[in-house]
Amino acid sequence: MTYEELLALARRCDGRTLETITGKKFTVGIYMDCPFFTPASSGYGQSDGRKAAERFLERYNQIGSLRPGDYSGVTRNASYYVALVAQA
Repeated sequence: MTYEELLALARRCDGRTLETITGKKFTVGIYMDCPFFTPASSGYGQSDGRKAAERFLERYNQIGSLRPGDYSGVTRNASYYVALVAQA
């Protein structure tokens, strides 16, 4: 998956409520060409930037894992990214 494909996927999911593997609900959006995630529990959007998203994709393309723990050193939003790519 490329970064552009990730952004396209985020655009397709914009406005929909998604769920992490642990059942936490969130929405995804894009700001300045970078995905951001808004947990339903807090309502505050969060992103750790494009570089973290690119690192996530690099590892995802290498291992193809849908386990957030496999990305713990890469991004703090691993559970959201995993839930997003699972929509593809």
